[in-house]
Amino acid sequence: MWPFRKHTIKETKHYPYGGRIEASNFSVWEGMSIIEKFAMVGLPSLMVFMSYTMLDTTGLIWWMKLGISIGSVLLIMTILFLVVTWLMKDSY
Repeated sequence: MWPFRKHTIKETKHYPYGGRIEASNFSVWEGMSIIEKFAMVGLPSLMVFMSYTMLDTTGLIWWMKLGISIGSVLLIMTILFLVVTWLMKDSY
């Protein structure tokens, strides 16, 4: 799976104050505690469940409700990722 593989970064980033960061091979999940790992997997699932439960009042077919809830959570996560990337682009 893609979040568990080791990422290779060959860049050296130069910061305005003169520091340099050499990236190496590391797993994204290496530095996380078990609570953080649970939150990364469990919270999107909980968001899907909550939106599915809210769509229960509409009377749609179960697979339509599931598709809408998964799509809305993916849309929210994508928008959040793009906004954070846009805000952080000047940081490095």
